[in-house]
Amino acid sequence: MFDTFLLVLIILSLVFIILKIVGKFSRLININVDNLPEVKIQRQKEAILKSRLERSWLGIFDKFKVLLKPAKGKLKSGLKQYYKKLKNIEKDIRLRGFEKLSSSVDRSQAIDEILTTAKQHINNEEYNQAEETILDAIGIEQHSIDAYKLLAEVYRLKKEYSQAKETLEYLLKLTHTEDPDVYYSLADIAKERGNLKQAEEDYIKSISLSDDNYLYLLSLAEVYTDLEEEEKALETAQKALLSAPNNPKILDFLINISIIMSDKELAFDYLDKLKEVNPENQKIANFIERIDNL
Repeated sequence: MFDTFLLVLIILSLVFIILKIVGKFSRLININVDNLPEVKIQRQKEAILKSRLERSWLGIFDKFKVLLKPAKGKLKSGLKQYYKKLKNIEKDIRLRGFEKLSSSVDRSQAIDEILTTAKQHINNEEYNQAEETILDAIGIEQHSIDAYKLLAEVYRLKKEYSQAKETLEYLLKLTHTEDPDVYYSLADIAKERGNLKQAEEDYIKSISLSDDNYLYLLSLAEVYTDLEEEEKALETAQKALLSAPNNPKILDFLINISIIMSDKELAFDYLDKLKEVNPENQKIANFIERIDNL
């Protein structure tokens, strides 16, 4: 506050001095002495003096701005710290309120409501707010598996892959390495980071815990395609189709991999199946053209 008052006082003083100087020069100008050589010389001197004074005061003002800049930075930093402190107090009050929840049923219901709010933040792409909200849930129940899963998803969406991976690895401890979704999420992160072999390994672990989940199988098939292991991709996608016989996405994949492998007959077989389950599929015409060109 003192720094701001000092700055205002300096500016007002400068304005007053400059106005005084300008006023004196204005009075000189009003005198009709244009034809006197000595007056012309004096005016030139005064103009030079005026210019030097203005530059001098501007220089002083710039120096004061430089001197006051750290104080301004400190003021902003102080306000940020104060705001952070208020947020922490607010959070502490909320958590103390949650501690008063008497039964496990009440605590579970509170966590469900908090995570619902967090999901709304995620849908609105408000990832920082979602993270803070989920941490509130973890504050109530430090071993909430659902909360940690959602937190890992938020980190993924923020592309903070290291934090997401650490959260999922902690989840493995909480679930005694028996949750296929955790391995599936780890595989997704590895794939997004371009580590296809690690993604393959984690997808296989998720499938070992849930071998009839077509999403796990299809994701693994896609990794095999990226690895240019078409035979494995085809075999894995066929297993996925056994779990979801009418899934258009799996059929789409099988048609594409058959075309890549130049297996015209197999491609038409899966295309016929796609026509049965999804006759309005807009890719059908393109598939027919591509297969005919084999």
